[in-house]
Amino acid sequence: MEKLADIGALRAFIAVAESGSFAEGAHRLGLTRSAAGKAITRLEELLGTRLLHRTTRKVGLTTEGAVFLPRAAQIITDLEEAQAEFQRAGAEPQGTLRITATEAYGRQVILPIVAGFLARWPAVSAETQFTDRIINIVEEGYDVAVRFGMPTESSELIVRSVGQMVAQLYASPAYLERQGIPATPGELKEHHLLMNGSRSRPQTWKLRKGTESEVVVSAKPLLLSDNASAIRDAALGGLGIAFLPTFLTEKDVQEGKLQLVLPDYTSPAFPVCVVYPTRRQLSPRVRHFIDWLTKGLETSG
Repeated sequence: MEKLADIGALRAFIAVAESGSFAEGAHRLGLTRSAAGKAITRLEELLGTRLLHRTTRKVGLTTEGAVFLPRAAQIITDLEEAQAEFQRAGAEPQGTLRITATEAYGRQVILPIVAGFLARWPAVSAETQFTDRIINIVEEGYDVAVRFGMPTESSELIVRSVGQMVAQLYASPAYLERQGIPATPGELKEHHLLMNGSRSRPQTWKLRKGTESEVVVSAKPLLLSDNASAIRDAALGGLGIAFLPTFLTEKDVQEGKLQLVLPDYTSPAFPVCVVYPTRRQLSPRVRHFIDWLTKGLETSG
């Protein structure tokens, strides 16, 4: 096996190259000038190339040295982070977790998972923001988010897809008895529709039956709201037909409070993602919680 450069020689080369001086570089490392010079000479002999131009007044990088410097620096950084990660692995999570998710999903699905984590790690507390507003977790300082669909700002984020979800059409038995049951997607336009969204974007429902082509339903809603729980409440109150994710309506259907409409039709499946900033060194509480959350969502999904 080829002999590898020792860490001390790499550190000496980096310190001297960055400071432009053997004396200053050696001082940063607590070495003598002679020791730093010998370490770099050994490194150059091992690599078979000169890394530094040496003059009586200053030190400069050769072409090969300029190529090698960022590689050497990355090796040191990776080693330090790997060592820190193993040192932190046994550390008990503590501090405050900041978590965000949509309002309904947060309350019904995420909160029980958070409660279990807090019971497991009593030195951790949590701050939750359950809202249907899309939060920029990097700018607003959140540790973890749960999103439906792939984030558009993914260059700043690490994204784990943990499952899929679909939406279906629901209405109360009282509404369907009063207004009738639509037999096709085309008949939905004759009904009172309860839509999730805002005035700034056109409201449509995309329906799919098995492998058939997607059907787009576009109509002026009787009720428009940016809160899925409010849409559910309106459907429970007999106001109209709603298009809701299945996690939000499962119990209502079991209890007979809501009834599936066009049960063969669903939305196209969309991913459920755990999202967190691209930080090289996550604290123990965040790292442990991401694993806990991912496992919890995969189980619940």
